[in-house]
Amino acid sequence: MKYKVLVVDDEFLIRMTLESGLSDRGYQVESAPGVREGLERAEALRPHVVLLDNRLGSERGMDAIAAFKQLDEEVQVILMTAYGSVSQAVEAMKLGVSNYIQKPFDLDEIDLIIRRGMEQLASRRTVALMRRSARKLIGVSPALQRIQENIKVLAENDNVDLLICGETGTGKEVVVNSIHDQSSRRDKPLVKINCGAIPENLLESELFGYEKGAFTGAGKTKKGLMELADGGTVFLDEIGEMPLFMQAKLLTFLEDRCFKRVGGLRDIEVNVRVAAATIRKLEEEVHKGTFREDLYYRLNVMQIHIPPLRERPEDVPALCQFYLEHFNRKFNKSLKGIDPAFLQAMEQYYWKGNVRELRNVMECCTLFSKGELLTGTEAQLPLAQPVQRLAGSGGFPLKDLRQGAIDLKKETEAFEMAYIRQALKLTDGNLSQAAALLGTTRFTLKRRLEQEE
Repeated sequence: MKYKVLVVDDEFLIRMTLESGLSDRGYQVESAPGVREGLERAEALRPHVVLLDNRLGSERGMDAIAAFKQLDEEVQVILMTAYGSVSQAVEAMKLGVSNYIQKPFDLDEIDLIIRRGMEQLASRRTVALMRRSARKLIGVSPALQRIQENIKVLAENDNVDLLICGETGTGKEVVVNSIHDQSSRRDKPLVKINCGAIPENLLESELFGYEKGAFTGAGKTKKGLMELADGGTVFLDEIGEMPLFMQAKLLTFLEDRCFKRVGGLRDIEVNVRVAAATIRKLEEEVHKGTFREDLYYRLNVMQIHIPPLRERPEDVPALCQFYLEHFNRKFNKSLKGIDPAFLQAMEQYYWKGNVRELRNVMECCTLFSKGELLTGTEAQLPLAQPVQRLAGSGGFPLKDLRQGAIDLKKETEAFEMAYIRQALKLTDGNLSQAAALLGTTRFTLKRRLEQEE
């Protein structure tokens, strides 16, 4: 790619030197003697780089930085000066220059600065593209299309709270990201908190903050996440793990978007949308008394259910292609496609970890692949034998209902405990690692074990 450079300097000799020298190095170069002419040239040329002299007769080049940035916020402005100082360099950086050089300069030095700046810009663009890509749903299934329609409606109506349900790894966070990014709140914070990962005694202060001296160790006032997210969105992940006393406080907050910091007396009002997500069936938790019924109905203004990947296998090819391109960029690979046999195996796989598991498989396969097509063989993944979709095929014995009725709750609990014991055995009793294998939280696993005792 031939980079376009605009030189803005009131000295004819410097303009000609830079035009000639940078042209010889493969750049497309134009020049201007002042700010007004420079902006006119920039509007027509759309340069990648502006070499801007700071002293342009009675004008300061530094005062024109914003004007060049307004034409193109990604343009690399390099300020040139013969009267440099540390304070001036700091001021220039604050105004948005990408670099700062002193006269007399070396053409090789300028060439190096330009190329490094463009490489950094390209890297930032790639990272930004990858991040944006990771914040959208991929697929063609009718279920996913309905979710996309709901996302559009919720983005347009950004005062509606919502509840997102689905198995681990289905993309609940992606839905929240997408709604926030498309809403009028997109320029405000999106604050996320995992309700199952924070100790009960710290959850209130994390959400609502605390005043100085509220408890031992509270040396200064701290804003909570609700306050920090003012104007934006708060995502409460694993809402089903929130203890009952905090559920009551959250319900009160949702009624009027008003709260007091821990140890505080002053009401603080914020404007936030609350999105909650859970892998649990909250209706059942309400029945068991572990989740407040009034909070459930307050959050459930709009519910989005994301079906597991095994129920929408038509989404697998699109996801595989997306992640192939994603990891091609990440690992600087040039894989041209996916082997049909491997893709078929991916479509037939059970995907207990859903999209998150598929993503990990694609990352591993892309990293280890050595050919033109992604075959999956390098990673030695257990895809050749797809998990059967029939109940009982995973090895847990089913009782013959012809021999009499069963207690379904007890049988389900036994099935669950069989998996828990297996996970604990594989991890030598490490609760955190076992919880990760089971797709749940350490807190949930600990609570389940306590119920079993």
